[in-house]
Amino acid sequence: MLPPLNDESQRVLFVSTPDVETPAGDVASEGLVPVALAALRPEHLQQAPAAVLNIDLADPQARGTIRAITGQLEKTPPLIFAVERGSAFHIQSTQANALGARGVIRRPLERSGIRQTLEKLSIALPPEVSLDRHAGGRSVAAARQLIGASFAALSAGAPLRVEEAAAATRELFYGLGQAGLHNWLDLVRAHHRGTFQHCLLVTGAVVAYAAHAGIGDQARLQLAIAALLHDIGKAEIPNAILDKTGELTAEEFAIIRRHPRIGADYLANQSSLPAVIVEPVLRHHEYLDGSGYPDGVRGGHLNLATRILTVCDIYGALVEERAYKPVMSQPDALYTLIGLAQRGKVDYSVVRTLAAALGTALPATPAGAIQGAAG
Repeated sequence: MLPPLNDESQRVLFVSTPDVETPAGDVASEGLVPVALAALRPEHLQQAPAAVLNIDLADPQARGTIRAITGQLEKTPPLIFAVERGSAFHIQSTQANALGARGVIRRPLERSGIRQTLEKLSIALPPEVSLDRHAGGRSVAAARQLIGASFAALSAGAPLRVEEAAAATRELFYGLGQAGLHNWLDLVRAHHRGTFQHCLLVTGAVVAYAAHAGIGDQARLQLAIAALLHDIGKAEIPNAILDKTGELTAEEFAIIRRHPRIGADYLANQSSLPAVIVEPVLRHHEYLDGSGYPDGVRGGHLNLATRILTVCDIYGALVEERAYKPVMSQPDALYTLIGLAQRGKVDYSVVRTLAAALGTALPATPAGAIQGAAG
């Protein structure tokens, strides 16, 4: 939502359309004021020091909307357009210039690219919200930076920096240990949203699980890295699909189902991460009864790390707020997981250990639940 038009803070706008909005773009645009192209009005541009336009320049209707709005202004603020890489770059750059562009940035969007382009125009991005008041905040900031850089790297086909992933994960261990899980999760919810928030919530649950279960240092590090990167394949899936409030079409669900393999293939090809990390990324949406995706493999082919990540992934999805659902309480989320275990979808012993890590004791063997050695 835009600030009031008399707001004296004057912040850079980030104008976008659903067809090009992605989690990678969300990370790059943090600190800017988001506004949908359909909601953009001349007075919004009048107040803004600049606007970054992440729209489909191949769409004549989108170009026409910008032309109509800027045509009503005596003075238009600097407009910076996101353009495609590759063969479409020169065509879209020409289209951007025809709309009055003062700069172009290439997709996938990166915060550094936005900052550098604005600085050339003597416009500064607002300072990022500081989370460095305590160890928990520093660990969230480190994890945030890692996820953002990883999403951008996948989008650009660039290598993942494994040593940075390990360093951010160790910082996360320390910060979560100092803040406590519940405080750490509250901090995440207060400062982040969407796919980015989800990755952090899942990682917090995984780290708490591993600490409670007494998992060794190396295995705990590997599991936490897998959790941080488990949805990296969503980096360029449109937010219009990820956050759709209604039922997904068959075509949209097919796109969603591709993200585990996209992420796993990227990690296998662009990093030196071992299979013990890549495998859970590929399999975190598989169910013990074979009803999951992308391959419909059954329980005997799903290792413990994958079973842990699957349960924590579901927990994180249940307790986060998204456009299509309200936040679920911790007891209700655990009750849902128990139901999935009773239906043969997830490993009940993993659910039980996670519940204990969250401070809730569950019975040893509910009727119908599938169990494994969860540690």
